[in-house]
Amino acid sequence: MLTEERRLAIVELAQKDGRVDVVNAANAFSVAVETIRRDLDVLQRRGLMRRVHGGAIALDRFSREYSVAERRSLNNEVKQKIAAVAVQYLPLSGTIFVDAGTTTEFLFPFLRDKKELTVVTNSLLLATDIGDSTTNVILLSGRIRPITLSAVGDLALNAMENFHADIAFLGTNGVDINIGFTTPDSDESAVKRKMIAHARETIVMVDSSKFGKSFATRFAKLNEIDRVVTDIGADNAAVQEMEKAGIEVVLA
Repeated sequence: MLTEERRLAIVELAQKDGRVDVVNAANAFSVAVETIRRDLDVLQRRGLMRRVHGGAIALDRFSREYSVAERRSLNNEVKQKIAAVAVQYLPLSGTIFVDAGTTTEFLFPFLRDKKELTVVTNSLLLATDIGDSTTNVILLSGRIRPITLSAVGDLALNAMENFHADIAFLGTNGVDINIGFTTPDSDESAVKRKMIAHARETIVMVDSSKFGKSFATRFAKLNEIDRVVTDIGADNAAVQEMEKAGIEVVLA
């Protein structure tokens, strides 16, 4: 195996398992421990991994935030199934919050032409998808984050003070049973927290690929979420811990 082929395989291994151990990798690739250490140093300089004691973790798995275009290309079939289940909890009338995310965005076909429903969102994409229908749509003001096309910041938070909802439908970048629900950006997290605080019930829509991942800012502990809608690939141990925390977990 060539050097670059081995390094690519190391990155793929880290993305799959979350971590690469130096000794185990040396045995797996039949090279010296020092060779693996040099590989990890190179991969860290390239911004692909972060060195930790005894090995490395993939930055892509733990801290990189995908763009809208990238997220729209990931797990679309699963996200559609999750949305189809989550919509069962949609009230016939009243007000709901929907945050900016590609999983929650898949709610849009079910949110069109609901005359008795008001949708408050910070997502430019969702507002565009349903704004020309008979549904009452309120787009929060604020600074637009290019990577998510969401309105955030003080303007968005101040606007939220005027609204209360029956249900908040939220997405998340990561869910860890020890940390909770997280996202890379503090401004995004603040909007999510405000939606939770102003909603009677909160539903997090998350595909199983995000289980075990954590990012910089937590917007909710496990016991602050009422329901999680995910897919059948969700880690069973994590599901059990969520249920112990009082979350109703629904599998799509």
